[in-house]
Amino acid sequence: MKNWSFFREAVKSFRTTGSIAASSPALVKKLVGPLPDNRPLVIIELGPGDGCVTRAILNKVHPQSTVTAYEINETFVENLASIKDERLTVLAVSAERLTDFFAPGTVDFVVSSLPLSMIDKTTKETILRQAQTVLKSEGRFLQFQYALQDYGLLKDYFHRVTVSFTMANLPPAFIYSCSLGIV
Repeated sequence: MKNWSFFREAVKSFRTTGSIAASSPALVKKLVGPLPDNRPLVIIELGPGDGCVTRAILNKVHPQSTVTAYEINETFVENLASIKDERLTVLAVSAERLTDFFAPGTVDFVVSSLPLSMIDKTTKETILRQAQTVLKSEGRFLQFQYALQDYGLLKDYFHRVTVSFTMANLPPAFIYSCSLGIV
């Protein structure tokens, strides 16, 4: 999806898109950086939008990995369907339904581009609680945001939360890496 197409869709659905521009290559690289490529992974992607992060994940990870993308925007769901990779499953459902599709402790990584700042607290808590449930004990939750306002909330659900930053995005972004800290 071209930047202009993303912008038009973002303007139509700003509350669920949360951005006016697709993630920059620098942000995408930092977000998917922690994903290892030496073993098969089970990955959930939340809010993949136009698929720029999805493609980066698929390009980086082991050939036997699986990626399940949760996207509620119909236009983005159609665009994601154009990614021809048998490892990718696109679900046109809300991120609040992780445990409908994954058993506890079965997921290696949850990679999220959800606009947390635009999601009500109850829904955010549901999503984070479900992410916590489906992650393996050594699993990680990766999230980017444009502000640090949900840092405390992430600390409520994950024992270890680290933050990095990139100026090379519109707007500049924070990248959270969260783990349960059990191992």
